[in-house]
Parts: sequence; structure tokens; C-alpha cells
Amino acid sequence: MTSRLKDMRYSVMLALYLPILLYAFSTYDLSDDTYAVQSVEPVVVGDRTVVLGQPFTARTFLSVGQSEGQRLQTQGGGVQAVGDSLLRMSTGGLLSEEEDQKTVSYSGQFRFRQVDGQMAQLPVQGRFQVRRPEIVATSEATQSLYRRCLNRIRIDVPGLEGRPLRLEYGSQSTAGRTIALSPSQSSSSTVRVFLADSASAGTENVFLGEKEFAVIDPPRPELKVRSGGREVASGDNIPRRRAVLNFEVEPDQEFRQRYPQDAQYSVGRATVFLRRGLTASERIGTFDLDGGRLVLTRNLSDAEAGDRITVRLEGVVRINHAGQAIPVSFSEASRTFGFVLS
Repeated sequence: MTSRLKDMRYSVMLALYLPILLYAFSTYDLSDDTYAVQSVEPVVVGDRTVVLGQPFTARTFLSVGQSEGQRLQTQGGGVQAVGDSLLRMSTGGLLSEEEDQKTVSYSGQFRFRQVDGQMAQLPVQGRFQVRRPEIVATSEATQSLYRRCLNRIRIDVPGLEGRPLRLEYGSQSTAGRTIALSPSQSSSSTVRVFLADSASAGTENVFLGEKEFAVIDPPRPELKVRSGGREVASGDNIPRRRAVLNFEVEPDQEFRQRYPQDAQYSVGRATVFLRRGLTASERIGTFDLDGGRLVLTRNLSDAEAGDRITVRLEGVVRINHAGQAIPVSFSEASRTFGFVLS
């Protein structure tokens, strides 16, 4: 019984599929030299989105049959046929400086031989999006630049690794991926990035985008005072017969480590006031400091123990990489020190 059921199933399947198989074979020329199909449809497989400067490529093929005998052609519009199945388009010139992205259409056609020997044509078309690439920047100060310091920045463009770049900052132009900036008074600085080869658009210097940095002042240093080799603070005693003070400007440790050429400081002068007992303070004078050293022994020769002096520092500057003296702002309280004479 089982064997008879199997025979009946085979007979039914043969009756159903044999006409289909015969019809399919009748539509093909199965000789070794030629082929043909009743209908074909071109298929395009490629990236949907590319970044500016990165070439767009798409693989094309006919959806049925073999591919021998086909020929791929284009009709301008920036797209080129490479071989019998590859479309390629440069993207460097597709965006103006005001555009961030756009949709680009392309077209071509397949030519192939039919069964009767005649050549047939089928259109090939598609579209993709081109967008500006992300500009990635790294610097010692992360996303900010220190004002009037030598900031070294590296620019990377994902998707265009290995392609030559040109960087612009104001009138400064640098080939490569690194640039040194020393912004002055502005609150922000912008680096413009260009693709420096001609492989993407037939013309050099394709504008890829720009990177903006905030510009900030370096971390404020700390003022320290030493007397007789020890650090002293306001209210401490100092000997009137050896009244020598050494003022030091201590830079922020991280700033000094990353920007050693911009972390040199000096103090220009100091104004000194003397208060004897309960009397009002009198101005002794303003003194230039030699390497931060203030010697008051002679000026205090007639002072007595218990008298007080007030020292107000002036002309604190930072010496940057270019040798420029840049004033450092301190509040009056933070640059004023008071000591008791012993």
C-alpha cells in the first residue's frame, strides 16, 4: 500500500512540473558560445552613504542567467564604468561649502546579446547620499586651546585614512594632519580641513569641513613666598635684620607638564608698606625684583620687633614659547602678603 502511494505521488509531481521544466529549457540557448533569457533585470549593489572625498563604487549584474556577453556603459554625469560590472564616481566635488549632505543619482546601461543575435539595452540607475565627514581633533587641552600657548593639534578624518590633508588656520596653511596654533584674544579658533590630493574630484583641495575650538586662559599659577629657605605665609614672622623674601610663581602641575615652553613665570616688582606699632602704614617704596628676590634689610634697619610690613606684588607675567611676556591677572588680595618683624 505504501509503495503504491509513493508511485502516485511521483506521478502527480511529474505531471505538475514537467511542463514547467520543458518551458524553461525552451527559453535558453544552451550552446557553449551564447545564452539568452526571456527577461532580465539589472541589479545594483553599493554603499548607500559615502563621505565626501571617498569614491562611490557599486557592483552591477543581471539578476538571471550568466554574465558573459554583457557590457556596462555610462552616459556622463560623473559616473564611470569600470569593466563589465563596476560603477565608480568621485565625490570630492559634489558638495558646495554650504552643503553638509545631498542625494546623488547615477545611471548607465547594460548591453547584451539576445537569442536572435540582436543587441539589447537595459537601463541601470540608482542613488546614494554623500555627506561631509566627521572631523576628529585631539590636542593637549582636549577640545579647548590655551590662549597664547603652543597648542599642537592632530586632525583625523574617519573614512579617509591615509589620504593627504591640508589644514588652514587664518593665514597659516600646513600640509599633513598636525598643526601648531597659538590663538590670541579671540574666544574661539577654527581649523579648516581640505583633502590635498586630486584623486576624488579632478581638482585639489576639496573642502572637507572645519573644527572649532574654544580658547581659554591657562590655569592660574600659585604665588609662594620663602624666607631663609622655608615657605612662609601671611601673618608669619620674618627677621628684620635678615629681611630677604623670595617670591615664586608655581604653575599648575598639569599645565607645566604638557606645555613646558609656556609655563615660565616671573614677578617684576613689589611695593612695600611699613606699620610701626599702632601708627598708620607708610610706604617704603617700590622695588624691582631680581629673580623674584626682595631684599629689605637696609630699608628696615630702624624698624623694631613687632612692626609689620605689607608687600604687594606687581607685574606678574608668563613667558610663553615665543618669548612674549603676558600679564597674569591676580586679585589684590591674592598678591598681597603681610609679615611681622622679629
